[in-house]
Amino acid sequence: MPACIFCSIVAGAAPASVVWADDQVLAFLDIYPLRVGHVLVIPRTHAVRLSEVPSGVRAHLFDVATDIGDALRAGSVPCDDVNIVVNDGRAANQTVPHVHVHVLPRRRGDLPRVLGALMRRPLAPLLDARGRPALDTDAAEIRRHLDGRRLATD
Repeated sequence: MPACIFCSIVAGAAPASVVWADDQVLAFLDIYPLRVGHVLVIPRTHAVRLSEVPSGVRAHLFDVATDIGDALRAGSVPCDDVNIVVNDGRAANQTVPHVHVHVLPRRRGDLPRVLGALMRRPLAPLLDARGRPALDTDAAEIRRHLDGRRLATD
């Protein structure tokens, strides 16, 4: 199994609730979400910093993140708008050393809840992860609203 958990997911050696999969990127639900429907979009090739990702793949990464944001808004996952965020490097709070774009569903007035979740984030591995059945259900709902733009799934 690869040392990087995201590389393990790409290789199929670790489980994930996949929202999007194609030959360049993979998107799946965060097991320790800040909000229900929190998606991570990663390049399939390992890169620690955004600048290490080829420009075409980098552009596609953000195209996929944008499409997922639209799907979140259209679906039943509670979402008025989204944050699309990259923590680029350890000092920027990148907790997994593999480039990943967070697509975070937001609701009007949820800032206190999101800030509380951010403060608890370092403790996430000590807390219970969101269960796989719930993640798989959320992933199916998001996929349903991607309007056939996805090249492949699973």
